[in-house]
Amino acid sequence: MTTSSECLIEAQRALEQVLPTDADAALMTEAELLAALPAVEAIVRQSQVLVAKLAFEVAHRSRRELGHSGLASRQGFVNPESLVRSLTRSGLQEASRSIRVGTMLGESAAAGDEGTPFDAISGAVREGRIGVEAADGVYRALVSVVDEIDPELLRAATATLAHEGETANADDLTRMARGLRDTLDRRGVVDRASFLRAQRSLRRGRVIDGLRRVSLVLDPESDAIITGAIDAAMSPRLGGPRFTDEEDKRRAAGLVDDDRTNEQMALDALTELVRIGVDRDDGTILGSIKPGLRVTISFADLTRAIDERGREHPEADTGVAWLEGSSEPMPASTARRILCDQGALPIVLGGASEVLDLGRTRRLFSRAQRVALAGKFGGCMFGGCDRPASWCEAHHIDPYDPGGPTDLDNGILLCRRHHMLLHDHGWRIDRAGGGYLLIPPPSVDPERTPRPMPNKLPPWSRAG
Repeated sequence: MTTSSECLIEAQRALEQVLPTDADAALMTEAELLAALPAVEAIVRQSQVLVAKLAFEVAHRSRRELGHSGLASRQGFVNPESLVRSLTRSGLQEASRSIRVGTMLGESAAAGDEGTPFDAISGAVREGRIGVEAADGVYRALVSVVDEIDPELLRAATATLAHEGETANADDLTRMARGLRDTLDRRGVVDRASFLRAQRSLRRGRVIDGLRRVSLVLDPESDAIITGAIDAAMSPRLGGPRFTDEEDKRRAAGLVDDDRTNEQMALDALTELVRIGVDRDDGTILGSIKPGLRVTISFADLTRAIDERGREHPEADTGVAWLEGSSEPMPASTARRILCDQGALPIVLGGASEVLDLGRTRRLFSRAQRVALAGKFGGCMFGGCDRPASWCEAHHIDPYDPGGPTDLDNGILLCRRHHMLLHDHGWRIDRAGGGYLLIPPPSVDPERTPRPMPNKLPPWSRAG
C-alpha cells in the first residue's frame, strides 16, 4: 500500500519532468512566458498549502504540554518553528508563517458547522485562490481583534478579503486587512499605535572595512518625518512634482544629473539635516557641549599642498588625516574641507596650541586636554574595550590627591565603567616605555600579572 509521503515523493519526481529548464524558458515566446509563470506559481501555491498543513501537524505534535516527549524536542529542537525550518531549509520567518496558516486551516476544519471568522480565507487557501503569504497577512492583521469585533462583521470582512485576494497581491491584501481592522476596531488604534511606537530603534553596528552599519526601525510618525524629509530633498529624482520657479528648476536639474546613487543621496541629505540640526540646537537635545568633528593631522600634512597665497595644489597633496573614532585615514584635502566648512576642532601635531599641562592648579582635565587625549589614545585604553573617545573620561595615572598633576602625560582615557573599576576595585596603571600596563588587584589575579593596554589608534596617527 502506497503511503501519502510516498505519493508526494512521486509527485515531486513527476513535477521535475514537466517544469521548464533554463533552455526552455529562453525559447519561450512572450505569451508562453507570461502564461507559464502564473501556472508554476499555482503549483507552488498548492505546495505551500501542503507545507502549512504538515507544519501545523508538526506544531500540534510538539505542543507545550507534551514537554520533552513532543516531536520537536525529541528531534533535538527547541520549538516546532526550528524543526520546520530545518526540514524545509527555509528561514524562521517562513517556517512560522507556515505554522500560523496551517493552524488557521486546522482550526477551520475542526470547527465544523460552527465555523471560525477565517473560514472564507481558509477556503480560498485550500482552493488555491489566494496564497499562504497573503492569507498570513490577513490572519496576523485580524487575529488579535477577534474578540473585539462583532463575529458577523468579521466574517463579512474576511469574505470580502478572500474575494479581493483573487486579484490583489499579498502586500495589498495585507494593507486592506489592516485597514478593515482599524475601521472595525477603532478603540484598538491607540494600543496598536503605542505598540508600534515602542518598537522603534536605531542600532549602531561595528565598523567593518572602514564602514559602520546602522539599522533603523521607524514607527509611523518617525517614518513620516525622516522619509518625508529625504523624499523632499530627492523629489526630482523620485518623480516628484514639476517646478515652475526657475531656481527650483535649476535645483531639480542638478539633482537629476547628479552622479550619486539614490541611496548615497539619501544618506547625504540625512547627514546634512543632522548637521543643520546640531548647529541650531539651543541645548535642549545636545546639552551645553555640542558634538563636533575632531580631526587629527600633522601641521606638515595640513599645509603641504598650500602655497604662500593660500591656494591648494592637489597634485602635490600626499597628506593624510584621521577623524576621532576612526582608524581609516582620509586625504588632507578632506580634512581641510571639514575644518573650513564645519568648524571642526583640529588636533594639529607639531603646531602651536594652548597650554595643555595644568600641573596642580586644576583637579579636572580641561576640554582642550580631553581633545588632546582623544587624539593620543582614540578611545578607552582598558584591554578589550571598544568605547570611542567621545564616551570616555580622563583618568589621572598618578592620582591627583597624593600629588599627581593634571598634565597631558599623566592622563589616559577610560570609559566610565572601566574608570569606576579602577577607582573602586584596586586596579592600577603603570607606564612601560612608551606604553602602559594594567595591573589587576590580587582579588582578580594573585600574581598581579601586567596586562597590555593597546592604543586604539595606529602609531602614525597619534597626537603627542
